[in-house]
Amino acid sequence: MVETFSANLKNDEIEEIIAQFGLKLKSYQSYRKIWRVQTNAGAKYLKKSKLKTGDIRFIDEAQQYLYQQSFTDLPKFAWSLNNEPFVKFHDSLFILTDWYLGTELDFRILMDLKQASRFLAEFHLKSAGFKPSTPVPERTCWMGWPLKLEERLKQMRDFQRLANLEKESSIFSRLYLRNFEPYYRQALSSYQALLDSPYPVVARQALKELSFCHHDYSSRNLLRTYQDRLLLVDFDYCLFDLRIHDLMNLLVRNLKHNGWRLDLNDFILSEYQAVNKLTREEMEVMYVLLCWPQEFWQVGLQYYVEKLPWPKERFIKKL
Repeated sequence: MVETFSANLKNDEIEEIIAQFGLKLKSYQSYRKIWRVQTNAGAKYLKKSKLKTGDIRFIDEAQQYLYQQSFTDLPKFAWSLNNEPFVKFHDSLFILTDWYLGTELDFRILMDLKQASRFLAEFHLKSAGFKPSTPVPERTCWMGWPLKLEERLKQMRDFQRLANLEKESSIFSRLYLRNFEPYYRQALSSYQALLDSPYPVVARQALKELSFCHHDYSSRNLLRTYQDRLLLVDFDYCLFDLRIHDLMNLLVRNLKHNGWRLDLNDFILSEYQAVNKLTREEMEVMYVLLCWPQEFWQVGLQYYVEKLPWPKERFIKKL
C-alpha cells in the first residue's frame, strides 16, 4: 500500500529526503503539493511524484538527451545517492530540481505566443533521435492514433448508455444526450478521415526520427525567468508521439479562447514553421485530428468515468 503525504511533511521527513539527494536542508516552504527547499546547494523544487519508477527514468533520460542536444532550457532531475533520478521515502517517490523564479507566459500577448511557437519547434528539432535505455510501451504512441480514436468512439457509446440511465435525475445527462448524435457523427467522421489520410506515412517518419512530445505544452509550463530565459517545465506526460500532437494542443488552447480565428491559427503555424517545417502529410493529418470533438469526449470521461468532484455547473458549462 502506498502511503500518502499532504504538503505538511514534517521537518525531519523533508530533511531525510533531501539528505538522500546528498544535500543538507536549511529551510523550506510548502506550496500546495510541492516544497521550496533551501539547501547547501541553493534553492530547490521538491515534489512528490505520482509516476512509476520506469516513467521517471524515461523522463530523466529524455531530459538528459535534450541537454546533450544543447536544449538546456529545462530543469533537470537531481540524482540521489542511489544513482536514481528520485528518492523513495515511505513507498512514495520524490523528485528534486533547481528552483527558478519567473512568470508564466501569457498567450494573450502576441510576442509570448510567437516565442512559444518557435520554442516548441526548437524543442521538437532537438528531441529527435532519443533512444531510452528501457522502452516504456505506455509512452510510445506514434502508431496508435487509429486505435485510440476507435476506443474513444466506443467510450462515447458507453457515456451515452450511462447518460440514459440517469437522464431523469441529471440535467447534465439530458444535455449530453441532446448533443450526443451530432458530436458522435463528427467523431466517426474524424476517425474515418484518419484511416483515409496519410497517417501511416507520418507515423512511420516519426518512428524513424524517434521524436517525442512534451504532451502538456501550455502557458503554465512555460516560465520566463527574471534573467529573461525561457524554460519548459513539467515533463510528467512526455512520450513518443507525433510532433503535431504538441502543436495541436498549442493551437486549440489559443483558438478556443479567441473565437477560432483563422489568422491566429496561421500565425502559430507560421512561427512554428519558421524554425521547423511541417510536411504536407503532417498538415493533413493534423487537421483531421483537429476535427475530433475532444472536449465533448473528455467531459463525458470526466463525468461518467473519472467522476471528478466538480460542481454540476462546471460540467454543464463544458457542454
